[in-house]
Amino acid sequence: MNSLRTSQYNLRRREQRARESLDERFQRRSARNAADRLRRARARSDQQMANRVNSQAETNVSEHDCGMMTEICNFCQALYWRNELNSSNKYTKCCHDGKVRLPNLAETPDLLKELLTNNSLEARNYQNHIREYNAALAFASMGAEVKSPPGNGPYCFRIHGQIYHRIAPLYSNERFKPGYGQLYIFDASEANSRRLENNPSCLSSVMEKLDALLRTINPYAKSYLQMHQLIQSNPTVNVKMIFYGTSRLGYASI
Repeated sequence: MNSLRTSQYNLRRREQRARESLDERFQRRSARNAADRLRRARARSDQQMANRVNSQAETNVSEHDCGMMTEICNFCQALYWRNELNSSNKYTKCCHDGKVRLPNLAETPDLLKELLTNNSLEARNYQNHIREYNAALAFASMGAEVKSPPGNGPYCFRIHGQIYHRIAPLYSNERFKPGYGQLYIFDASEANSRRLENNPSCLSSVMEKLDALLRTINPYAKSYLQMHQLIQSNPTVNVKMIFYGTSRLGYASI
């Protein structure tokens, strides 16, 4: 509908210009040129104003030094500046007097350290395609209603509503290829071959090492394989595997 209206408008404009006299054409072009000159003058004025503001900006600014963070929380050993004391002469912005206790993070596996810090062929490939490796080895897919904003502005990834992590059944059906957590019940070589089909930029050697690492340290990989072995050894038993989360919707069953 909009394109039709635009075409009709352009047609009427061409017909009007075809019927106008030399004086009318001269007046129309003079008005257009005057509007262009006014627009350029305003642009120059705005630029001149911006230049004056920049030239008047203060340049002699003294450096402010907060000093060293010498104060330490008695509970979690977080560092503070002296002036961060509260009205009770305590530092409570970190753990609220020991009320918040977080478990220590596990040590990063040596394989990931090497891939993230080295400059070898495998490390460079991993760093350049880290998102492909992450998606290929993931246990769940993301589900969301993506709504791109209208107009021609810069790219924006906008999601409407709830975000879900979708976990597929333990076994795929004939319509879909195995993927995500389902691949961890396969032999490692077959699983990696399937992953590399969709990620040709990834190196087979890196994918094999990451798969072996996850099968060793990741509890979900072990759970998938254990569930598969249980069903294979007891095909008539009705079993279910459930992953519990922390929120009301944070659970999934297989």
